[in-house]
Amino acid sequence: MKIEKLLSKLGKVLDSGEREEMKWFDVDTAPLTKDDYSKLESNFKEAGGFVKIINAGSSLNKDTKKEVQRVWLVSFKNQKDLDKWSQEFEEKKKKDHRYIGEQLDWFHVQEDILGPGLPLLHPKGMIIRNGLIDLIREVNAKLGAEEIWTPHISRCDLWKISGHYEHYKNKMFMWEQDGEEWGIKAMNCPMHFQVYRFKPKSYKDLPVRYAEFATVYRKEQSGELHGLSRVWSLTQDDHHFIINPDQIEGEVTKIIDAARKVYDLFGFEYKIKLATKPEDSMGDAKLWDVAQDGLKNALTKLGVEYSLNEGDGSFYGPKIDIYVKDNMARWWQLTTIQLDFFMPDNFKMVYTDEKGKQQMPVVIHFAILGSLERFMSIIIEQNAGRLPLWLAPVQLRVLPISEAQEEYAQGLVNEMRGLGVRAEMVTEGTLGKRIRNSEMEKVAVTAVVGDKEVQANSISVRGKETMTREDFKEKILLAIMDRSDF
Repeated sequence: MKIEKLLSKLGKVLDSGEREEMKWFDVDTAPLTKDDYSKLESNFKEAGGFVKIINAGSSLNKDTKKEVQRVWLVSFKNQKDLDKWSQEFEEKKKKDHRYIGEQLDWFHVQEDILGPGLPLLHPKGMIIRNGLIDLIREVNAKLGAEEIWTPHISRCDLWKISGHYEHYKNKMFMWEQDGEEWGIKAMNCPMHFQVYRFKPKSYKDLPVRYAEFATVYRKEQSGELHGLSRVWSLTQDDHHFIINPDQIEGEVTKIIDAARKVYDLFGFEYKIKLATKPEDSMGDAKLWDVAQDGLKNALTKLGVEYSLNEGDGSFYGPKIDIYVKDNMARWWQLTTIQLDFFMPDNFKMVYTDEKGKQQMPVVIHFAILGSLERFMSIIIEQNAGRLPLWLAPVQLRVLPISEAQEEYAQGLVNEMRGLGVRAEMVTEGTLGKRIRNSEMEKVAVTAVVGDKEVQANSISVRGKETMTREDFKEKILLAIMDRSDF
């Protein structure tokens, strides 16, 4: 009965539109199996159609509010075109972070109910996100940055003082409540400045270095949204270093050096651009010259090559942008380092100098990863989902050959979990199937144990030699700690 219902609905969908495009339909039926896929495809082929079921899963129909099965498919006029499309699609899937993220249960975007550009991170996706945050927390410790937390909304008075209301309003989510205008934050800087202003500061307090892993919301055009790469809700590793003008070169140099080390860790190819004053800018032109010279001097001191990006600075100051090349040869701007003389003046931010006079500080706005979501999309596609050991959601999977080795395997898993390794044991299915599943699920290290390993207190690692349990433990822990290859 299920197949008949699906065939009927499928026929109506295909008859109503163009072929050779991916389509979907909802049907009120039990979850589909792989056998159902095959039956649908073969039955439709007998009727003269050439269909491939791409995916199916539970969804909530926005009209009926009922849970349904959403089936994605593609159809062609002949088998040759379908086979060609299928082959190309399989190659694209290996690299597309959206498909990898859904297939590995890392994240998905529920656009029909939740809305566009609002990704949902699953438990394994959160492991990746938290791993990136841990990395930047280590960078922050070396830079001397301290974490703070700020709320997601505020009165629009805040954005009017900062200039975002005038220059960025079209990308902000705003509403009126009790006769007042409110906005969801698109930037963190105005709130960070309130923390700075809470207590008086002297020259001895500078630099003041704030950091926040903050989710902000930006109303991008719906046509620009793409998986995790371009979203409405994004989490930044956002920083604001508040300094005196003499500290510009030293602080910017340290930030660029820290960013380059992060990129080297991931093996990124990158390029650096200096973005200069835009037409829609605020403040004194002389201060713009001072700010741009400060950034140029830092780049020169590091001896790095860079190009000018004329007129692409922020409305409040020039910036250094670092672009990363992904595996599709596309360039993405990740790190941005912006120098700002103007918002400190807007917010009346001051410090007392050596002579007891009040002076205005300079602000360095920067993020190294930029958007955590975009960074995740790049590293997922760069590695086709096979993330480095230290970042992989499942770092170790132990496969006992038979029930006789399960106690030994579980003991190994428990020991590794106790040491902080994300480890698990899988016993269901044949050994060959479990090994294939580990490959498909991008498990970082797969180990097999049989009677020989139990007797020798050893472990056989897929793709590597058999090693003693102690040697294995030492090597995997060292690789995780150093963020190196196993």
